[in-house]
Amino acid sequence: MKTLLLASAAILCAGIAHAEIPTMNYSCPTGIELHVDQGGYAYLNGKKAKLKVTSKDYFTVSGNGVSVDVMTNPDGTRTVSYTGKHGANGMCSEANFSAAAATTPAPKKAGPMPKNMPAYCKGEAAGQFNTKPIYIQVGKPFATATGYAIKGTGDLGNQGKKPFQCNFDQNGKLQNFQSLVNEGSL
Repeated sequence: MKTLLLASAAILCAGIAHAEIPTMNYSCPTGIELHVDQGGYAYLNGKKAKLKVTSKDYFTVSGNGVSVDVMTNPDGTRTVSYTGKHGANGMCSEANFSAAAATTPAPKKAGPMPKNMPAYCKGEAAGQFNTKPIYIQVGKPFATATGYAIKGTGDLGNQGKKPFQCNFDQNGKLQNFQSLVNEGSL
């Protein structure tokens, strides 16, 4: 009887937790896109995914060999990380897929996308984080309103994994390196 009551309480708590999950969109390196509708309907790259609520501040979305962990911090911000196929992993950043697609104009014709951008971004990140390039993971370049960008993560050992973005102009020249960590809240 006690086991049945505990199981019922767990199911009730999980249902309440699902109801409290707000709508959110996150973009992760290697092209992983997370969308969660209010109430806990979760999607990875547009396909329905499994949602596992661990506590009111932590849940995991998984499907097709990918797992995304979402933790709500005491200040209300979220920490979102992913683990993908072949050991790929990193931090995800908040995104607005529908608004971005509707409002971000494609860059002017600049010819084919330069092929050396990922390697250049990886080298720049290694220099910025003062680490070896082997500890840097970068995704594929994507078009922005002003050129191209690449998101990635740097594994800094005891300091954790730090997300970043390299921004390039239309010709593939690095414009800036941008940390995606709010250092002020650490």
